[in-house]
Order: sequence, then C-alpha cells, then structure tokens
Amino acid sequence: MLKFLKRVFLERWELVHTTTSLDQHFAMLEKLRSNGIDYKTKGLNFGGGYGGASGYSTVYHIYTRK
Repeated sequence: MLKFLKRVFLERWELVHTTTSLDQHFAMLEKLRSNGIDYKTKGLNFGGGYGGASGYSTVYHIYTRK
C-alpha cells in the first residue's frame, strides 16, 4: 500500500518529446524502450471539421520519470 501511495503522489513525470507525426512518436518510443527507460504517453485530439471527418489534428506527448 505504501509503495502504491508513493507512486501515485510522489512520482513525477517530465515531458521529453512532443510531435504531431505518428512516425516520430513511435521512433522515439522505440529508442526509450531499447534503452530501458520507463515512459508514458498522452495524445491530444483537437477535433475535426463538419461531420468530424476532416481536419483532425493530434499531438502526441511522451513523458519519462524525473
């Protein structure tokens, strides 16, 4: 239980990479994975045009532990 509380409240993550390119995003994830670095990702979607079919823009963020 103490380990869980430490992880939730004391663990800090630092933004290390931001991109809109899915290829760059996965290339960076592969570099981190091959070096044994813990990471987490988030994606922000900014919606689309009329009907939601056009104009989608997603920004991908990669975080590592501080």
